[in-house]
Amino acid sequence: MKILILGMGHVGRALGSSLRAQGHQVIGTTTTPEKIDELKQFADDVAVLKGHEADKVALAATGCDAIIVTVAPNVKNTRTLDERHRHYHQTLVETCQNAASNCKRLIFLSSFSVYGDGGDGSDVITEQTPTGNHEEPSSRYYQEAEQAILTRSDGCVLRFPDMYGAPGDLSFPQRVKLAHSYFDGKAIFGADALLYAIHFEDVVSAVTHVVATGLKGIYNVCDNERIPATNKTVFDAICEAEELSPLEFTGHIKAPTRKISAARIYSTGYRVKHGDPNAHYIANVETQA
Repeated sequence: MKILILGMGHVGRALGSSLRAQGHQVIGTTTTPEKIDELKQFADDVAVLKGHEADKVALAATGCDAIIVTVAPNVKNTRTLDERHRHYHQTLVETCQNAASNCKRLIFLSSFSVYGDGGDGSDVITEQTPTGNHEEPSSRYYQEAEQAILTRSDGCVLRFPDMYGAPGDLSFPQRVKLAHSYFDGKAIFGADALLYAIHFEDVVSAVTHVVATGLKGIYNVCDNERIPATNKTVFDAICEAEELSPLEFTGHIKAPTRKISAARIYSTGYRVKHGDPNAHYIANVETQA
């Protein structure tokens, strides 16, 4: 297959390497011309474009059998609500619309944020659970991007929690320090939400699994056998260990407060391989208690 990967960050690069090793031809994209030579380690060809540039996406997609959309908003471009709306819409919705205009086989890396807090009730959250938090940009525009992908009969949406573990990625303690230095000690998510997280290698393996199996529709991707601690429990423990003041949780981004099921993708043979990255912080708190 000839596959276009929109976004050659850590996931896109690892995907490119994996897919090429499996015999696929990979076209990657970057917004920075200076990165072309570096990215040719991971792709057969590299196009310089932004996902909202319709003509450039169409040209890069010429002859492609599939498009994988890995783009994600940059938190540093989202300090105000207006910035969040503009940046999320352009990065997510316009990119997915352009992908859908040029290929019927689409794979989009979406987010658990589409569920909001999960709504009323205590049932496990599945792919059939209604989406929520329709006004907050992170949730709203991931939902609209998903809808663009699913207009095509071969569209596949993979909903992921927060990703960690990519080369050079911020650790959770570093994220806490960033919140203190860049956002005045505030975290825009809710205190009581469960801190689901997934290693980037499990993200890559989920996408390659979808490519190999031809899955279509929507799939939650996470550890299906473990319920994580809440944001407050984890980040309070990290702050204590790092001798930082506790974060203030503003709740602007709502996230589920109950178990999320990945049973659907698990039933196809996929499994995550990495455990909870913050387990030792919680263990230390439990030991002290």
